[in-house]
Amino acid sequence: MLVRNLDFLSIPKEFSKVEVEIYENQSIALVYIEGKGYSLVLKQDNQIDSIFLLKTNILPNNVNDHQDRQDFINVIKMLLDKIYSVADIKEYEKQHQEHVFLRLMDMFDEGKVDLINEENSKVYSDIEKGFMKLEIDIMDNKINALNSSISDVSKNLQSTVDELEENTWGNKIRKTINQQ
Repeated sequence: MLVRNLDFLSIPKEFSKVEVEIYENQSIALVYIEGKGYSLVLKQDNQIDSIFLLKTNILPNNVNDHQDRQDFINVIKMLLDKIYSVADIKEYEKQHQEHVFLRLMDMFDEGKVDLINEENSKVYSDIEKGFMKLEIDIMDNKINALNSSISDVSKNLQSTVDELEENTWGNKIRKTINQQ
């Protein structure tokens, strides 16, 4: 019998969301998925433009010391670059990615969150499906890496066996030739 526990796919039934207006009806929302990570959502005129999933255990109270901090900020920079690529504004008027990151995290700390769920937000469903797909992709990558390692070990074992056999046969042939 084959049994699989799919608890790793279970997603909380409610997410916390904060949002920062960036430029002319464009905003970045940060959604916290407890035990899984975050989703960064780029919105234009309240329509979803892009969604990124960030599998991390970073929390608003450990942002300064966390190893994922710079990767998180880089994703925000990507979203800001997308917003500003079509905007004709001076460089000093653009918001800096680290400030946007810290402001979003501070909003979580201050409790300025909206709770979203399947009934009141389309983003919830997109994130839920995305995290399930991400978990499955992570499992696939681990399985592929394991299969590759098994294949390498098998090839190395076979070459070792071949060498031993060749040495054994070579020794037998030498013995036979030397005896004659």
